[in-house]
Amino acid sequence: MNRNALRIIGGIVIGVAGALGNMAAAEDVGPFGPSMGAKADVVRAFTMKVSGAVTAEVKGKKGDEKTGLIGQCKPTMFANFGILNGSLYEQAEISIVSKDPIKTGMTGDIQLDKIWVRFSDLKNEERKFGGKGMLKLTVHDATPGKRRMTGTIVGTKLEGLEKLNGKYIDVTASFDMDFSCGVK
Repeated sequence: MNRNALRIIGGIVIGVAGALGNMAAAEDVGPFGPSMGAKADVVRAFTMKVSGAVTAEVKGKKGDEKTGLIGQCKPTMFANFGILNGSLYEQAEISIVSKDPIKTGMTGDIQLDKIWVRFSDLKNEERKFGGKGMLKLTVHDATPGKRRMTGTIVGTKLEGLEKLNGKYIDVTASFDMDFSCGVK
């Protein structure tokens, strides 16, 4: 590999490492979520249970320096946000994509176009799964200073990606965050 390619790869790795360490406070999140490459320390509680090709139970909470909100949820566009739990070396993540907007204050069942679940470990091995699912929002308060979103993400038979083709997982993730899709 030539030196220019190594410099580019090294720059990407350092950029990603810096972004993963970039933890924003609740007041820095803005109306739609943290800036690109940052995760926000707004997740009060998080539990993700996975069964099937991968079996795991992941827990996190505000202030643990591992768990944070990533992505954004703009009420006039699609939603694309998730919860990342882990360090630079070991991570578990669940992210959602909804083509239809999640309106400010909206609660109830929301059909998701994609749920992505990703695990990575010290062996530099990534395991990714994706498929359709459901987001159930039970609380969605967009009042400044009192923002709160609680809910559950459920996906069944999420298909393995890349080397995990033909393998499946089921996932249920519950969360409580100091966040909302927009602010009133």
